[in-house]
Amino acid sequence: MSDYASVTTGVKAALNKMFLSEELKTYIATNKATWANFGKMTSHLYREKLMKMYDANNLSNESRLMVSFFFSVIKNQPRVLKALNSLPAEVQNQAWFNGTRDFIATHVTQYVTQTVGNTKFPAVNIPSCNPGLDILVFCLITNPEDKTIEILKNRTTFSQLDLDDEMQSQAKIGYANYWDNIVQGTKNTSTTEEPKMRENYYNTTAGDKYKLIDINMKEIKVPRGGYTRKDIEDYMLSTK
Repeated sequence: MSDYASVTTGVKAALNKMFLSEELKTYIATNKATWANFGKMTSHLYREKLMKMYDANNLSNESRLMVSFFFSVIKNQPRVLKALNSLPAEVQNQAWFNGTRDFIATHVTQYVTQTVGNTKFPAVNIPSCNPGLDILVFCLITNPEDKTIEILKNRTTFSQLDLDDEMQSQAKIGYANYWDNIVQGTKNTSTTEEPKMRENYYNTTAGDKYKLIDINMKEIKVPRGGYTRKDIEDYMLSTK
């Protein structure tokens, strides 16, 4: 048996047991785009998964919106479900309600680690797979006096927008504040990481470059260099 651990011959022994065939060379070379995100779930891939789940369950346009809406308000599946079941009868009788509640009860779980071995969607990733929509919901539910950059920047989705340098620097401050000061631990018993600001996670979100979304579900054009402070403040004022 070869000594794969040998300092002098270990590498050679290991390589002698491998073969990069022409078929493999072709496969690897023609799938370069695959390797960039292999084994990773980006916000775009999460959005694709969520929308396909909506399609498979025939959710109405209103129910799709309200699933995202509720998880922008509260990023917690059990609390959202409890709140939905506590809404008054006149709300529960609205056309969007049953589809929204049933989808959340059946197809959503709280953490990414809880999706292993099933097809459920993690609640924590619903806002981040459509950041512009999350920001819109914030603006729709927030009192005018609280629609400020200082408050908005604490939403981690803010850093995913296509911002100019000044606003992205504010987004980074808010991102760090959220993870270091707002998040109070985790109830996820499957994770080995304590919640805290992580530079590599922030860099991923800051690289997304999403657009703002208006009340008609249309993307708002990004000026050269990214959205400025004035762009963001004007946007917040435009939402009622």
